Amino acid sequence: MTALMDVIKKRRSIRSFKPDPVPEEIVSKMLEAARLAPSGSNRQPWRFQLITDQALQQKIFDEGSFGAGYILEAPLIIVCGSELLTYVKGHKLAPPGADYFGSDSEDMESLKSFITDAQINTAIAVEHMVLAATDSGIGTCWMQRIKPGQIAKMLGWPRHIVVFALLLVGYPREEPPQRQRLPVEEILIK
Repeated sequence: MTALMDVIKKRRSIRSFKPDPVPEEIVSKMLEAARLAPSGSNRQPWRFQLITDQALQQKIFDEGSFGAGYILEAPLIIVCGSELLTYVKGHKLAPPGADYFGSDSEDMESLKSFITDAQINTAIAVEHMVLAATDSGIGTCWMQRIKPGQIAKMLGWPRHIVVFALLLVGYPREEPPQRQRLPVEEILIK
């Protein structure tokens, strides 16, 4: 088995964290892993904001979540978003040569049709961060049961960057067992 498969098998959703801060070099490794993720038409729509301020974490918990208390335990919250302007033909954020697919304007109504594409690509980048964290002995937990509009508003994000998820990050205080997974025969359509 390769080292990558070992990391994939070791990954767990962590919901109890030690208070120790996540070292900057590990956060950098996670962000580099996200940066290297593939994306359709090389749009690279992912955007991240690092939150370590406890008052802001409390505000995210109070106004942007549905009461998952473990938000407050994580020493680092990475707010993960998708930049929709990367889907505007000819925009400075769009990759070169991507004029064959995208919106003809920056109008939010036009950009809404690209949210799914942007979030799928952002999910790939987030999972790259998760695996880099796991490889470094750091625990993570994706959170998508959040109030994205509230979080974007409290952080001052523009409308064209859509909050996708929170990634809670820290040293695990727990080692949850692996959850049961379906056998390959049940996920393979014949």
